[in-house]
Amino acid sequence: MAEFNASKIPFVYRALFLYFEPFAAFGGTLLLHFAPALFLNTMSPTSKYAPDNQVIYDQLGATYTLFAFNEAVVLRITKDIRVWKAILIGILICDAMHLYGSWVALGGAIFWDPRAWRAEEWVNLGTLWGQAAVRVAFVAGVGLENNARVKGE
Repeated sequence: MAEFNASKIPFVYRALFLYFEPFAAFGGTLLLHFAPALFLNTMSPTSKYAPDNQVIYDQLGATYTLFAFNEAVVLRITKDIRVWKAILIGILICDAMHLYGSWVALGGAIFWDPRAWRAEEWVNLGTLWGQAAVRVAFVAGVGLENNARVKGE
């Protein structure tokens, strides 16, 4: 196993991946379960909530809970930076699919123009783009000291 010293990971990465994102993902889970119409309006302002589709919201909430667990628990207990990178690449793939879905729902004119964003788009797209950029930087090794990297990388 390729061991590393997690304390050598810059604070920005640790704060985002171990605290902010798990908290936000779990918050999304609660929103999906208790206020799905609000969640839907954030993602697609022209869509209408239908209670008979709640199973879809609950299943998406389960996925958000898995993200929260992976970041809050798995990243804390592993001694292998490859696990960090694998989990973050998986979430990055999900980010790309989420961005695609937002592009389809909002249309390119809104998706690509932050001046046209509502507060909801700033919460959704602004944080998503920002967090994805930080994930890419981590996977690329930006800011990681040599002793935080896998030997042979």
